[in-house]
Amino acid sequence: MGSASLTYAGLDRWSNQLAHHLRGLGVGPDVLVGVCLERSFDMVAAVLAVLKAGGAYVPLDAAYPRARLAFMLSDTRAPVVLTQSSLVEVLPAGDARVLCLDRDRATLERAPEERVAPQPKGPDALAYVIYTSGSTGNPKGVALGRAALSNLIAWQRKASMAGPGTRTLQFAPLSFDVHFQEMFSTWTTGGTLVLVTDELRLDAVRLLELISSEGIERLFLPFVALLQNLCEIATGHRRCLPAWRW
Repeated sequence: MGSASLTYAGLDRWSNQLAHHLRGLGVGPDVLVGVCLERSFDMVAAVLAVLKAGGAYVPLDAAYPRARLAFMLSDTRAPVVLTQSSLVEVLPAGDARVLCLDRDRATLERAPEERVAPQPKGPDALAYVIYTSGSTGNPKGVALGRAALSNLIAWQRKASMAGPGTRTLQFAPLSFDVHFQEMFSTWTTGGTLVLVTDELRLDAVRLLELISSEGIERLFLPFVALLQNLCEIATGHRRCLPAWRW
């Protein structure tokens, strides 16, 4: 992200430490954990940590209205929320234990670095719960199990030509289910996941420049909303993207 990078070993170590801490707070199969983080290494590590601990994560977008966040936390009864100090004020008051991954990092990094022992339930356990927009009433949580998502990633690995070193853009927000495919189809094939800030992902011209400069090979994008726009901008600027394959 920017000029920073994180290795697989670093991601594994940090997510293991978070997972141990979450397990100590009672997170296990089907226990929901709120994740309210800006796009960062901590965000992807938090997703992985919740799954390693055996729980399921609930994306909490800081841009959501406070009432929507309050409803989601109340509806899920999530006992823990992972966030950062700059977003604490965004979260409504509640009973959940709030962990700031930046402020509490020194404490969290004292946890063991080895993988957390799995708990029973396995593929029948939940992986995440994403809420609908609520345009027809209260938002509704859509729960996805690990077996279904595991099958999706297995199919994607066969259907795509992605492999070790393939560079994939992490574009989707956690509140959009495609984020799971971006992350896990990349990690399970030994690829490189390239993160972008929220500001940059909303600027098509700068995004196109990043796709070019970072040698992005794989994109998961809505066709009409963005992919078509990027292609038109590339054509207008007579820009060729030789690395872009999928």
